[in-house]
Amino acid sequence: MARPVRVRNLARSLNVSETELLVWLAENAPAADLRHPADFLPADIAVRAQQALARSPPPPPAPEPVERRCAECAKLPVKAGVRVVEAGPDAVCDMCGSSANKRAALAMIEAFRARGLRRLLVVGGGPGTAEDLRQLLAGEVDIRIVDGEGHRNAAKAEADLRWADVVAVWSSTILSHKVSKLYTDRRDAFRDKLVTVPRRGVAALCMAVAEKVSPSAG
Repeated sequence: MARPVRVRNLARSLNVSETELLVWLAENAPAADLRHPADFLPADIAVRAQQALARSPPPPPAPEPVERRCAECAKLPVKAGVRVVEAGPDAVCDMCGSSANKRAALAMIEAFRARGLRRLLVVGGGPGTAEDLRQLLAGEVDIRIVDGEGHRNAAKAEADLRWADVVAVWSSTILSHKVSKLYTDRRDAFRDKLVTVPRRGVAALCMAVAEKVSPSAG
């Protein structure tokens, strides 16, 4: 049996006055019957009324967001409401894209965030690695890169050291002694900021910096 319909709503849906509808019901509905007046409407009118007054079903719940992560990225914080699943051997990690460089950069960014740090100075490195670092850290870490073969004086080096939260001396890259010496000679005053990176590669630099600022390193 169709669900009951209020006369007022029924009249509105059929575009007739409530009085006319009541008169029609009074003339056509049996007097000695306790059934709802809507039960005596012609079938086509009842269908039209039900369609006009029907409520749309509630939208289905949104699916739970899922992130596939590699073992290293699984250690990083997870956004509220997101479920993390292990990325299979043939799957691409949703965080790092299965890139060692990006994975290490994410770890460094999180280490900086945990310590409230923002500014990284890199002494050395080539043009290619410099561009990679800028892209990987964009919007998360402010970075300055000192050309390992460029001209630098003590005053500029002093300003760099005071600006930075962390100073990574990339000793395994093209880095002249006269440039690196400007920064390492101030180790007594800036020891807590300095970290020497003995290996090449963006991932190696990011991991060395992350280890430098991690709480366990303190």
